[in-house]
Amino acid sequence: MNISVLITASVVYTGKELVRDGYVYIEDGIIKDVGPQPVPDELQDATLIIGGEGRIVVPGLASVADVAAYPIRFERPSLLRRIEFYRRLSDRDLFALSLPGIYELHMMGVTTIFVESLTPSLPLELARQIGGFYGAARPSCSEEYKVQPLLRGAITIGGNGCPGGELKDGDLYNMVLTGREAYSLDGVADVLEASQRLRRAAGLPEALIQTGASAEIAVYDTSRPPAMMLYAADEDRVRRVYTLRASLESLVAGQDVLVEMGEHLRIGRKHLAESAQLMRRLSQNQEGGT
Repeated sequence: MNISVLITASVVYTGKELVRDGYVYIEDGIIKDVGPQPVPDELQDATLIIGGEGRIVVPGLASVADVAAYPIRFERPSLLRRIEFYRRLSDRDLFALSLPGIYELHMMGVTTIFVESLTPSLPLELARQIGGFYGAARPSCSEEYKVQPLLRGAITIGGNGCPGGELKDGDLYNMVLTGREAYSLDGVADVLEASQRLRRAAGLPEALIQTGASAEIAVYDTSRPPAMMLYAADEDRVRRVYTLRASLESLVAGQDVLVEMGEHLRIGRKHLAESAQLMRRLSQNQEGGT
């Protein structure tokens, strides 16, 4: 069965240029057409039609994130502290603890996440159960591992007591989203450029909204506050939609629609409640010295 998505918007920013009153047509996870409206008749019977007036369509972001360390993020844990934390927990616990971080990243327009992990099992399980695109981010002082084709490759992270690595813990976080900033993109001058640099470092093509590219697309509603009327701005300001607290309305990663009408479709209240319960248990164990 062919799955098609039609997105209309006041502005489509392709990563290279603005298309005013534009549209994007996606079929089976691949962008088939991009252009100014009106939408051709043969594309109007899409399986899913999203967007509309006041929307800004931009490329999805890539990030590296220590999502499994979400419960201790406010402690600003070092890389070695995070490794110790991961080693104490089961794969199932690490998966449950990662879901709030994945949720937040998706709601910020992130479609490709390099998950910090000691084995490839965590990003693989997230890819299978939650959807979206994942790679592995391996601490350089942990055991090496291979990744399966389902993942988008692997990078290594080095830090204090954990030398080496392609990325350095602490000095590349303008392009890496971690618990240090509570997954916040604030203060980053141009997160799209930072994201594209990360993709290049990982050997991935840039996320562009162009014919033939895999769909990695974020749709923001700027028809009302916050960021109201941003769609009427110039290219430089439109590029900053990720950091202006505009409402993310939809997020598409390949064949997966992760967010629709501002709601995450794969991570629900039950998942978040399970994660919160596990966080409370871990906190009680730590306080009890166990």
